[in-house]
Amino acid sequence: MNRTARLTVLIASLFFSVLFIHTCAYLKTSITPPKAVRMDIEPGQSAWEISRTLQEKGVISHARTFMALAAVTGKARRLQAGSYVFEGNHFPQDIMDILFRGRTLRYRITIPEGYTIHQVGAAVEMTGLLPGDSFVRRAKDPASAAFFNIKAPSLEGFLYPDTYFLVPHITPLEIMAKMVDRFNTIYSPEMVHRAERLGMTRLEVITLASIIEKEAVVQTEKPVISSVFHNRLKKGMRLQSDPTAIYGIDGFSGRIGQKDLLRDTPYNTYRHPGLPPGPICNPGLDSIKAALWPARTGYLYFVAQGNGTHAFSTSLEAHNRAVSGRRVEPKTSRIH
Repeated sequence: MNRTARLTVLIASLFFSVLFIHTCAYLKTSITPPKAVRMDIEPGQSAWEISRTLQEKGVISHARTFMALAAVTGKARRLQAGSYVFEGNHFPQDIMDILFRGRTLRYRITIPEGYTIHQVGAAVEMTGLLPGDSFVRRAKDPASAAFFNIKAPSLEGFLYPDTYFLVPHITPLEIMAKMVDRFNTIYSPEMVHRAERLGMTRLEVITLASIIEKEAVVQTEKPVISSVFHNRLKKGMRLQSDPTAIYGIDGFSGRIGQKDLLRDTPYNTYRHPGLPPGPICNPGLDSIKAALWPARTGYLYFVAQGNGTHAFSTSLEAHNRAVSGRRVEPKTSRIH
């Protein structure tokens, strides 16, 4: 090998050594955006365009190195389109995992239908990623709802029940972004049009759906239960739903008594007419559909029979007979 060739090899070796050292240092450096960042990646966007946008928004420190990382790991052409929220400390590899969507995610969480913000927080805490109370505080903060353009007292009702994959160093707002994004996918244009025909806002629909979710045990009864609430609202009758009376009592698991029904909270539909100011849980698709498409009935009352089903009545007299004949169960679902 002549002198020129040896010099070329030496320069190349030095270049790649410097590049390797720089990349290793880059991988070990986390960055915190100055504020929570919302970012939409459109289908067909190149990895370089994504890298530059991430740098411009303060999510990563060096677009070219991030692009090199994407190329070396084989993910440059497989970064997924979608809506993302970045907040808090993240290492470049974490960002890459988030954008890669599911190939290298390490934590799985399943949120059942009807979970409240407190229950979602407890489920998040079970992953060991962050304390549940920090999630709850952020979810209940009206500023979080405003961040997602949701006109509601909190994110209760809009954290859609589903299975999600989380990454290390993820923040509460980033977890909520996944759930809200899923909700926005589920709440279809057809539902928007139907709500307009009923004269209901999206918040009112989800609030009613959350009550239906808590009242119903048997899925097929949801449209019928919905019809009771719609009928009572039309007549100006109070909804008098037990689950609204105990909303806010974290971990309630006892029998609902008269003392609970008399609690004076804005959510207690025994004390206040109309719908509560917001949802009382995070409802699933069936409950949302039931709120929008109730069964056509004349029912104004229902009472739990102790086997998961309810007895429905059109008059107070018939309802009282149903109450007298029902089986006793630990929790009641009654409408007076």
